Amino acid sequence: MMIRLAIAAVLLLPRSIGPIESTESPVPRSPFPVHAVACTRLQKPGTQVSGDVKICPGRYRIPDPNERGIIVASAPGTRIDLTGVTLESGDSVPADFRGIGITSTGVDSVAVRGGRIRGYRYGIKLDGGSGHRISGVDVSQSRSQALRSTPQRYDPADWLDIFHPDTFETYGHGVYLKRTSGASVTGVIARGAQNGIGLFESRNAIIADNDVSGNSGWGIHLWRSSRNTILRNKADHNVRCESPGYRHGCDSAALLLRQRSDSNFIADNDLTWSGDGFFLSGQRPEISGSIGNLVIRNDASFAYHNAFESTFSEWNTFLENRADSSDYGFWLGYSRANTVEKNSVVGSRTGGIAIEHGGENELNGNIIIGGKVGIRLFTSKDGDEPSRDYRIGDNTIAKVGQGILVERSTRIRIRGNLFDGVDDGVVIDSVSTDLQLTGNVFLSARRWFIDAPVLDAGGNFWAMASADQVARKLHGRITLQPFRRAEEAGY
Repeated sequence: MMIRLAIAAVLLLPRSIGPIESTESPVPRSPFPVHAVACTRLQKPGTQVSGDVKICPGRYRIPDPNERGIIVASAPGTRIDLTGVTLESGDSVPADFRGIGITSTGVDSVAVRGGRIRGYRYGIKLDGGSGHRISGVDVSQSRSQALRSTPQRYDPADWLDIFHPDTFETYGHGVYLKRTSGASVTGVIARGAQNGIGLFESRNAIIADNDVSGNSGWGIHLWRSSRNTILRNKADHNVRCESPGYRHGCDSAALLLRQRSDSNFIADNDLTWSGDGFFLSGQRPEISGSIGNLVIRNDASFAYHNAFESTFSEWNTFLENRADSSDYGFWLGYSRANTVEKNSVVGSRTGGIAIEHGGENELNGNIIIGGKVGIRLFTSKDGDEPSRDYRIGDNTIAKVGQGILVERSTRIRIRGNLFDGVDDGVVIDSVSTDLQLTGNVFLSARRWFIDAPVLDAGGNFWAMASADQVARKLHGRITLQPFRRAEEAGY
């Protein structure tokens, strides 16, 4: 009887009722499975793994003298979980560290998360493939050279080779991506070694929210690597060859780009207290420059040398960065068609922005306070590339020895800048030609507002009541008409 009643109830249900669907948003699929898997215990180098791999928690001391790799991801989609694992070589001399913690060659979508790897030349080295994911791994204390310099004596043998892969690849790294595409490295710690994270011929990577501080070489470095995003990394105190008795830097840097590392997006990184903060390097004819990089909102203050350096490179943009309390805020030797805009350069020891043999650069809206020179444009070698075609506008330049210094340069347009508390406002040598100086505001100068052999300075704004008063603070044959007072510009 009860069975017949149940069947009747089912038959009376409306036929329009279908499967019940969830209204919740789908949960994104993690690269790691949520179901339990058996763990793998490591015993020797060259352990090949594939699929979903959980390494049994614990400490493993396994040397890798032949650099086969302790764990080798052998198939696409391999996912390695190191949570609770410490993997170490057992070697005690950082300059002699050998081996690789985790490696792969030519496979796609290798994922590594968690754990600690130390004491190898490379913590993680992935060669080839696309779609790799590395997250939350501590790869500190990888290989690092023994420094020969002492606080009392500098040794040039400590200088880094930034131009030859067969040399710099021997240095070692916490994480090294070689010829990869679309990888991501997030939440990684790579401290206390020589180099943190390296990209070699890699594209479309995301390097974000990592800690690569306190190394003796480079926090992050790129070689022929383009269209990568480098975001919110902590890369401070990457420096060598510095002491109270000397300053050399030895090409150490928080972030280093070279050899056609183009169109990278570099934002919101802490690059402070390093040899150079940001170093974009070329060296003609051996090494090509890098073009089209956007460098925005980074802090490279307290660099021992240059907060931002870009040599032999073109069409790069430096926007809203901090470059305070360094030797130079920006050093852009032999660089062309760059934009340096709305940056802070406060307390430089030598200069705010210096460009040697450059051209077609725009320097706009920067705040430059302190230092010997605010902006310096110059050539140093006869017959070399000219210094020419600059647009310098709307900068605030204060408390410097010389505001804008132009040496052996042509076709310079200086407009809308503010000069206050300078020794000399604008200084132009006798061989620089075709300059326009208009719409600038000159508030105070301890010596000269303008020091130039001959110059038309009409149309600028002066914090003095008359042209005669201003003329007493001009050196050279300077034309002041039309004369305008600073009040007309709102001062």
